[in-house]
Amino acid sequence: MAAGADEPRLVIASAPIDAVLAVPGSKSLTNRALVLAAMASGATELVGALRSDDTDALARALRALGAAVESREDGFAVGGVAGQLAAGPGASVHLGDGGTPTRFAMALAAFAPRRVTVDGSARMRERPVADGVELLRQLGVRVEWAEAEGRLPVVVDGRGGPPVGGVLEVGRLASSQFVSALLLLAPWMRDGLEVRFGSAPTSGSYVALTVDELRRWGAQVEEACDAQGVLRSVRVAPGPLRARGSLMVEQDASSAVPWAVAASIVPGSDLVLGWLPPYSRQPDMRILAVLESMGAQVTRGSDSIRIACRTGAGDRSPPLDAAGEVDCVACPDGALALMAAAAVASGPSRITGLGTLRSKESDRIAAMSACLARAGATVRSGHDWMEVHPIPPGHVVDADVDPCGDHRVAMSMAVLGMRTGGVRVRDPGCVSKSYPQFWATLGFLARGRAAAPRRTIE
Repeated sequence: MAAGADEPRLVIASAPIDAVLAVPGSKSLTNRALVLAAMASGATELVGALRSDDTDALARALRALGAAVESREDGFAVGGVAGQLAAGPGASVHLGDGGTPTRFAMALAAFAPRRVTVDGSARMRERPVADGVELLRQLGVRVEWAEAEGRLPVVVDGRGGPPVGGVLEVGRLASSQFVSALLLLAPWMRDGLEVRFGSAPTSGSYVALTVDELRRWGAQVEEACDAQGVLRSVRVAPGPLRARGSLMVEQDASSAVPWAVAASIVPGSDLVLGWLPPYSRQPDMRILAVLESMGAQVTRGSDSIRIACRTGAGDRSPPLDAAGEVDCVACPDGALALMAAAAVASGPSRITGLGTLRSKESDRIAAMSACLARAGATVRSGHDWMEVHPIPPGHVVDADVDPCGDHRVAMSMAVLGMRTGGVRVRDPGCVSKSYPQFWATLGFLARGRAAAPRRTIE
């Protein structure tokens, strides 16, 4: 569903949630697997991969660059190019609102022996890409600004051959996605690639996720940390990777977190997130531990996680304790759903480490501050932090909220509405960026126990 094409969605207070839920595949892992499968030798079937605006945009870009990518209902079938993207006349790829797909496509274009124009939506044209251009230029790739310097569109000229790799010195970046893109492509660089960080890497947890995925595909990766455990370098050895045959993509922690919050704040709820590995390395898994520290009942099984609200049905006391101060530098996407949880906790919560949220699909700190305030919470914020004082007891929520086209803001406010009712989310179609089934799943969960004592959705 295209963003802006539908009317505001009213969220009413939910019945107690009682279900076993399978969320879609991980967006972060799907994007990484698409790049590796496309560059590998042979065919790979990505089973359970996320189909969404972002992943479909990256799949289209890969097809435009010469990879055989077939979109399927349950993922993608990819015919790899063995490190040799197609030659030919100039090509153009448009990645929409996708930050990760855009930055991955810029790096991929360096392996295509032609001029490739990389562009995105109006919002993506506002987001930072200069770091990626500078890193590509350090590797000897010719990159031009097609219009305004520092902004999309850019033209990547790969006719001089792919980057040979070597050592890349990296300072403080606006996004870790450029580093991840280059690390993913390092096996096809003649000298491999060593990335040396002058300071702690931005969103280092996502760099770690990239390293994990490379190793899963058989790449040789070495990491070095300082005495404090801060990542200082990553080296990926040269050596083209082979296709994986059939590869299952892990379920998306970022899509699971809103439902974990819902189960934590809707009285009487008991939700099982089935088939989600409880000790997954996905960054947003950290939010589950925060919810547990706030009083949610969290039980980890061998391949699932159970979340229950500590208050029973009909109990209007705060379902969670205040979070105190929480550093979400490693899990910035999940921080938005945590903000919604904080709005119905027993006291104020301060969430820090949010610096990257200013330049996402929206200024997420500003967008969530405005939305939570309309719902009745008191919010203070700075460049990289937010303090949420909960909605006062007895306050009747009647809030028309604008997520500013941001899927994670829309989902977080919808989850808050499952507790409070009275939340109308504008532009609900924006969730298709990462979770097209979100509203159908919300409707399923909100119906509660009326249909059966335990229900399952996949």
